[in-house]
Amino acid sequence: MIAFPFRYECRRNRYKAVAGYRRAIIRSPKNEAPYTKNEMTYVVTEDCIKCKYMDCVEVCPVDCFYEGDNMLVIHPDECIDCGVCEPECPPEAIVPDSNAKAEKWLKVNADFAVKWPNITRKGTPPADADQHKGEADKYQKYFSAEPGKGE
Repeated sequence: MIAFPFRYECRRNRYKAVAGYRRAIIRSPKNEAPYTKNEMTYVVTEDCIKCKYMDCVEVCPVDCFYEGDNMLVIHPDECIDCGVCEPECPPEAIVPDSNAKAEKWLKVNADFAVKWPNITRKGTPPADADQHKGEADKYQKYFSAEPGKGE
């Protein structure tokens, strides 16, 4: 018997071989042409800026969160569309990519996920996080492209 370092998941009638947290070949059940996913399924929006509670990081099964100085982002190639992070976010900063609010944040998440360090454990949120929860125009006021401290 041969052991494979994969587990197979079925989402939206597509079978995915998932090795650790990285995706491998994606094929449909009827051996059709490979399906590639070009955009992420969940996006972190500006509501995370200056809040950064990190409850979402603890529940993510594939560790696809990356930490900036004052916000988190989701890596597009690592997110498996499980949706467990969305209800865990206190400022409701995580939305599916089908949400109109997510459109401008798709590129921000993709760009900074490759520049910032991966985070797999919940850290300490900023002391003034509750004061910034629900504030408008946080991207223009507070966004920092600097990477976070990681783990």
